[in-house]
Amino acid sequence: MTIKIQKKKQVRSENDSAWKDFLDVYFKECMEFLYNDLYLMIDWSKQYEMLDSELQAITSEKMQGKKFVDKLIRVKTKDNKAQILFFHVEVQGKKEEEFEERLFHYYCRLYDKYKLPVLTLAILTDEDVSWRPNSYNFSLWNHNIIIFNFFTKKLIDFKERVQDLFFHKNPFGVVIASHLAALETKGKPKARLEKKFSITRELYQKGLSKDAIITLFKMIDWSIILPKELELEYKAKIHQLEEEKKVSYITSIERLSKEEGLQKGMQKGVVQGVEMGVKTIEKVMKFKGVDPNIIKEILELSQKELEKEV
Repeated sequence: MTIKIQKKKQVRSENDSAWKDFLDVYFKECMEFLYNDLYLMIDWSKQYEMLDSELQAITSEKMQGKKFVDKLIRVKTKDNKAQILFFHVEVQGKKEEEFEERLFHYYCRLYDKYKLPVLTLAILTDEDVSWRPNSYNFSLWNHNIIIFNFFTKKLIDFKERVQDLFFHKNPFGVVIASHLAALETKGKPKARLEKKFSITRELYQKGLSKDAIITLFKMIDWSIILPKELELEYKAKIHQLEEEKKVSYITSIERLSKEEGLQKGMQKGVVQGVEMGVKTIEKVMKFKGVDPNIIKEILELSQKELEKEV
């Protein structure tokens, strides 16, 4: 039996979406796990604010169309001044020659817009052990013109602690465990199935809320991609697990997805039906010798005009 893996572009797109969703919900937990020294400086009693649209507004034409997972978050500090600062979080999945320079450009644009401190955080999810960017430097005639530093964390550095990640009280441990499991089981679909189910099962042991479990499940599901045949086996295992736990968290996600898919399909069918009807009427009128100008006028009638009483 030949097992096909999903296309890389689709997988990358789904991972991007998963990271964005996760950081929306678990930004605080991510900071506590990866950047604890910075986490301790933030006043978490004050609501932080996600500013994705503002980040997109400053994106240059050169950056458009590329797949970046980045977030802009406004927070307040604990110090006496309780000042506002920004975190620019970048999740990078592969080595990029201009990575440091690109982050510097973002920093310049953000600082120019807000005139407030901006800290850049890079979460590296690639497998290149030697690639560890943490600054952008520009020198001229032995003089340092630009020195821009950012905070880097590499997820493969947690490889030796993978067992602890499963049982860590911080949900971000599950995210890293899922990512490492995906790397470890490349080309081993059966082993990948067992890892994915093991991590998913652990969610139910943590005493988390339904919303928390669903959010983390999405991250696991998008991190550890299974071939279609094994995905069906995985879902069967999840259904059995939920029957044992007397819950329906994951199955409810599937039900909603099916309902959304059905609704979209119906909407698409209606649109296609209308288009086919219009084309049919147009052909009949032409066949009957109706003036082409009259046909054009009829087809261009607006909805308001059609609703007017005769």
